[in-house]
Amino acid sequence: MGLFRDAPPREHPEYAQLRFMAAGSPSWWKQNRHKVLAVAGLLVGFWLAGHHDAAPKTCAPAITSTGAN
Repeated sequence: MGLFRDAPPREHPEYAQLRFMAAGSPSWWKQNRHKVLAVAGLLVGFWLAGHHDAAPKTCAPAITSTGAN
């Protein structure tokens, strides 16, 4: 025989009145946040791509004329 006798489970007196509730419908943000974040990411990506130059601009020295005028 073990330390504890097999006894049928009983309801805890403090939790006997609790009942499971059906989940409510999610809010608008929870339903559409993936769409909002995707559009925001696309807009930021296009904005960053529009500010990206193909070749970096280098500082060229000023042209000086050495010929006689």
